[in-house]
Amino acid sequence: MSQDADYTEKPEGLKYIKGEQFNSDMGVLLYGHRGARGLAPENTLPSFRTAVEYGVDGVELDVHLSKDGEVIVMHDDRVDRTTNGSGYIKDLTSAEIKALDAGLKFSEKFRGTKVPLLEEVLKEFGNRILYKIEIKHSSRIYPGIEEKVVDAVERLNLLDRVQIISFDFDSLQAVKELNPQINTGIIIEGRPHWFIDVAKRLNASWVHAFSGLVYDSDDVKKLHEEGLKLGVWTINDRESITRFCNMGVDDITSDYPNLLVQLCRKAQSHHK
Repeated sequence: MSQDADYTEKPEGLKYIKGEQFNSDMGVLLYGHRGARGLAPENTLPSFRTAVEYGVDGVELDVHLSKDGEVIVMHDDRVDRTTNGSGYIKDLTSAEIKALDAGLKFSEKFRGTKVPLLEEVLKEFGNRILYKIEIKHSSRIYPGIEEKVVDAVERLNLLDRVQIISFDFDSLQAVKELNPQINTGIIIEGRPHWFIDVAKRLNASWVHAFSGLVYDSDDVKKLHEEGLKLGVWTINDRESITRFCNMGVDDITSDYPNLLVQLCRKAQSHHK
């Protein structure tokens, strides 16, 4: 998922109101990808705070399991790309990961930023926002990760705010077995309607598709007819954001939540 531009200017007059969902009248949910990946170090608390400030409905984040069984928020299997450390997350303790700098590689401004635990993120924002939690690998790689994620969501009373998503369908099946009430979504790289039967077998409510393979409103219609919702990722340019805001998809994820909110709000005003 590439970054297409550097949108750092805050849309004029845009303010986040605590507890408000931006697009409740639009039908499309707006998510910050790894927080605000284009504006702050991905999957960190500053990144999530930035996304929330711009008024998204929710944030997307990725989780792994540390050597000592803590749920770590990071995209890659290794810490090398986004921190000053080296090694696989599964081979490092949470204390070792917490000692790393997760901001310096993005910008000197973020020096000293730490890698968060899932529970830290959920506690900070609570029920003010929605969450898409992507489990990167199932219990085959991270024994017990599904139980730990579900437990955190249940203990913090966020069942109605969380959707658990994954490319790993075994992981989603395990989540549903633990708690059938949790919303789940499959992540795919293919035409959305190819995966309708898969989503139904997994009791998933959502299909999250690579945007390049979602062509028009017919793709949306095919899923809606089967009782499924369609999300698209990762949309970073102005033309694509506007097109998908008008297409009827159910959620859009972007590295630039400022641009996403600004353009979808504009599209909304044209429909009134």
